[in-house]
Amino acid sequence: MHSPQQQYQKGALLIEILVALSIFTVLAAIAAQSLYVSTRGGVIATQKEVGIHLLKELMEGARAATDTSWQNLYGLTKVSGHYSVATSSANAWVFTTGDESLTLNGLLYTRYITVANVSRDPSTRAIETVYNAAHDDPSTQFVTAIVSWPGGTPLSVNEYFFRWRNTVCAQTTWSTGGSSGVRQCPDTEYVSKTNLDASSTLQLSPL
Repeated sequence: MHSPQQQYQKGALLIEILVALSIFTVLAAIAAQSLYVSTRGGVIATQKEVGIHLLKELMEGARAATDTSWQNLYGLTKVSGHYSVATSSANAWVFTTGDESLTLNGLLYTRYITVANVSRDPSTRAIETVYNAAHDDPSTQFVTAIVSWPGGTPLSVNEYFFRWRNTVCAQTTWSTGGSSGVRQCPDTEYVSKTNLDASSTLQLSPL
C-alpha cells in the first residue's frame, strides 16, 4: 500500500507530464504554422519573380515590334484590345491578337498588353493625365503589360512608347485625299491645302 506522500508524488508527476505534453503540442503547432508560412512565402516570391520576368520579356518584344514599324503599335485597337508578341516567319517581332498563356513550374501564366492614345498640352507639350482627342499626340502611345496566374496577385507595368525612328518620305506629287494620322511610306498625298497652288509645282497662291 502506497503512503499518502507517494500518492502525492505520483499525482504531481502526472500533472507535470500533462503540462509538458500541452506545451509540446502548442509549440509543435506554432512551428508547423511558421514552417507553412515560410514555405508559402517562398512559393509566392518565386511565382512573383517569374511574373516580373514575363512582364520584362513582353515589354522587350513590344518595343522590338514597334521599332520595326510604328504603325505596328499605333494601329492596334486602343484600351480594350489585348495583344501579345511573337516572331514572324521572317524572324521579326510582331503583335498578335489575344492573351498569351505559358505553363512554367507547373503553373499557368497569362500575359498581354493594352495600348492607349496619348495627348499633350498644346502650350507645355506635357503629357495630359486625361486623354484629350483634340490634343492627340500620334507619336506617343501608353503601353500597359499585365501578367496573372491562379492564386496570385496580377502584376502590371506601364511605359510610354515614342516614335523616334521616323522614316522620311519623298514627296513626288501634290494631290489631296490622304487621311490624317500616322502615314506610311510610300505616301505622296496630304490631307488638305490652304493658299497653295499644286497644279504643276508647289507654290503659294495669292490671298
